[in-house]
Amino acid sequence: MSLDEYRRKRDPKKTPEPFASRQSRKRAPTFVVQRHHARRLHYDFRLERDGVLASWAVPKGIPLEPGVRALAVHVEDHPLEYGAFEGEIPKGEYGAGTVEIWDRGTYELVEEKRDGGLTVRLHGERLDGTWTLIPAHLDGKEQNWLLVRKRDDHEVALRGDYRPMMATLAEELPRGDEWTFEVKWDGYRALGYVRNGEAKLVSRNGNDLTARFPTVARALVTAARSPDCVVDGEVCALDEKGRPSFSAMQQESPARRSSTSSSTCSRSTASRCSTGR
Repeated sequence: MSLDEYRRKRDPKKTPEPFASRQSRKRAPTFVVQRHHARRLHYDFRLERDGVLASWAVPKGIPLEPGVRALAVHVEDHPLEYGAFEGEIPKGEYGAGTVEIWDRGTYELVEEKRDGGLTVRLHGERLDGTWTLIPAHLDGKEQNWLLVRKRDDHEVALRGDYRPMMATLAEELPRGDEWTFEVKWDGYRALGYVRNGEAKLVSRNGNDLTARFPTVARALVTAARSPDCVVDGEVCALDEKGRPSFSAMQQESPARRSSTSSSTCSRSTASRCSTGR
């Protein structure tokens, strides 16, 4: 394992990324998943191996359902210190953008194959289960691997039937610390499903609203902070004073909706994100 390629791509005088290489202690090996909003949003999956972090860029996020596979592009090894790195890589530098830690923990090596394939059992804050890395050489490229979520004996269903939370009529406002309140947003109640880095909007009656509000669907992928979650919210149009206007949504043409992101927004009142547990 070598960090030569990592150092060649970066200038320690221009980027806050770590360059030191500490020695690995005798303990369970670690893993980290970082949400990297660079030129394109992706997730970096890193495993501690032989004193460095073996790394894969996963464009659509870590697959959370058993049997689901995702492209994982094998990139250069990173120093162990990178497992604690969060911050902004300056514009013009390699990988410029925001890096956030999405999950981290320890792992067990279940199997290592002759071709380099790995099966690992992760013990993280979000991820708890077994994943396999397969050197699939997709499109004839050696760096193109597959990351596959395996089924565990203790597997529980992550999916369920979701329904938007609807207001109910009451004689008076409820009181107590467990209650919160929000303004009434005149729009379309919708559930936003983020699956493998793509979003789908569904109305409270089960109608697909994705094509009607494409800018909201695209923005939800970035805003959700998870590659796999369900968000309950309201899609609404705001006037020049920031007030919701249902009539404006009715009058707005499909062409304008697809080209103007500032006129339509999504207000989320609740969300349930899958964690792999």
